Amino acid sequence: MIKIYSKYFYMFSIAIISFVSLNGGCANQPEKIAALEKRLDAVSKSVEGLAPEINELMEKLDKQESGIESTLSSQHLARNHLEKELSETENLLKEIKQNLALVEDDKDKMKAQLDVLGTQLNRLESLSKISSAKTNLTEDLLNDAIKLYRQQKFEEAISKWEEVLARDPGKLDAKFNIEIAKDRIKEKEIHEELEALLIQRK
Repeated sequence: MIKIYSKYFYMFSIAIISFVSLNGGCANQPEKIAALEKRLDAVSKSVEGLAPEINELMEKLDKQESGIESTLSSQHLARNHLEKELSETENLLKEIKQNLALVEDDKDKMKAQLDVLGTQLNRLESLSKISSAKTNLTEDLLNDAIKLYRQQKFEEAISKWEEVLARDPGKLDAKFNIEIAKDRIKEKEIHEELEALLIQRK
C-alpha cells in the first residue's frame, strides 16, 4: 500500500516539476530542481512517517470490512429465516381460511338440518296431538259402550265398539266385547222366546 502511495507521489512530483519547468523556462533550472528535490525529500519523509498510521488505518478498515461482511451475512441469514417464516405463516393463514370456509359450510348444513328437524318435530307434535285426540275419543267411545252394555242396550254398545274399531282396528277388547254383546243379544232373544212360550202355555 505504501508503495502505491509512493508511486503516485512521485508521479505527482514529476508533474509539478514539469509544470514549473515549463512555466519558469530554463533559467535557474538547477536551483529550482534542487529546491523541488528538497521539497520532494521532505514530502517523502512525511509520507514514510505516515506509513505506520496508514497501515493501522488499513488494518482497521480491513477489520471493519470483515465486520460489515459478517453483519451482512448474518442479516442475510436472518432475512432468509424471516422470509421462510413469513411463507409458513401465509400457508397457515390459507389453511385457516380454508378451515373457516369448511366450518361455515358445515354451519350452514347444520342449520339446514336443524330446520328440517324443527319441521319434523312440529309434525310429530301435530301428529301427537291428533293421536292424543283420537285416543281420547276412542276412550270416550269405549266408556260409552260399556255404560250402554251395563244398561243392557247391547245394540247401541255394539255400534260404539264398531266405531272404535273403525278408528283403531287393533283394539282387540272392542272385538271381544262385540262378541260378548252379540251373545247377550241371543240370550235375550232366547229368554224372550221362552217367556213367550210360557205365556202361550198358560
